[in-house]
Amino acid sequence: MAATLRKPVFDAIKHEIRMHKAWKGRLSGLQADKMLRDKTTPYLYILREGETETETESDYYVSYVLPDLSIKHQPFVITIAPEGWYYENTGGGGAYPNPEVDSIDDVLFLIMHCPRGANSPFTQ
Repeated sequence: MAATLRKPVFDAIKHEIRMHKAWKGRLSGLQADKMLRDKTTPYLYILREGETETETESDYYVSYVLPDLSIKHQPFVITIAPEGWYYENTGGGGAYPNPEVDSIDDVLFLIMHCPRGANSPFTQ
């Protein structure tokens, strides 16, 4: 029963991430680095696929431009629990029970450790 309840939440947050305007799919760190190199907008970011997915967890990367214009590749994990989804990197947050209200955009600035609204998706 628990797996049945988790699946819609997990599918919803995965779908939201994979349909995000910054999503680039299976992209290596080197490829992401090349795309962001020479960009001068701090916290310009790409979302990309990680290496692991289980029934309740999926990992991703957000690659982004730091204020000194270097590139950072921050891994994060989305975990599904009965009460909603969580994210983890060097901190954590959740549960977010309703992916339509509590979206990945609501936590990306926390994952990137930047001020709310400072980040912007790379859409080229």
